[in-house]
Amino acid sequence: MWNRMMGPSAPSKSPGAAPRPQAAPEAAPKQERSKPMSSVAVVGKSIVIKGELSGNEDLVLEGAVDGTITLTDNNLVVGADGRVNANLFARSVTITGKVEGDVTATERVEITATGSLKGNIRSPRLVINDGAFFQGTVEMKKVATTGPSPESKPKVHHPEPTGKPVVEVV
Repeated sequence: MWNRMMGPSAPSKSPGAAPRPQAAPEAAPKQERSKPMSSVAVVGKSIVIKGELSGNEDLVLEGAVDGTITLTDNNLVVGADGRVNANLFARSVTITGKVEGDVTATERVEITATGSLKGNIRSPRLVINDGAFFQGTVEMKKVATTGPSPESKPKVHHPEPTGKPVVEVV
């Protein structure tokens, strides 16, 4: 019932009367999504992957991977607990943990202060923070976005009995 004193949206004070539903507040305006939202996959620190890992979403790696990681159009973060023995190919690679293998990025590679990389880097941009460990070579040029080429795969062999691998890029 409408009460002149209380206004049209006030509930009736008569006993036993059901309260009137109030108008729903205006919904917040929808945000315009010009870019699709990218999802992020996380590999936990107790996960061990052996073989080829590929996908179409960003990846945060806290576990262990032995093989190859290919995220052509996405970002890869090797977290502080990440242990990787693999060749990496991604749009952007950030290393906070330990990586042994070649890293190819179409945009940038970053090795943080706690990061460690033993392997070669191919990327147009490179950031090595103070305290980071890096052993390998750097090739700074624009990288094709189609993935690693078969002829650029490193051949590892052990020519000396010391057991230290020698990396040759053919």
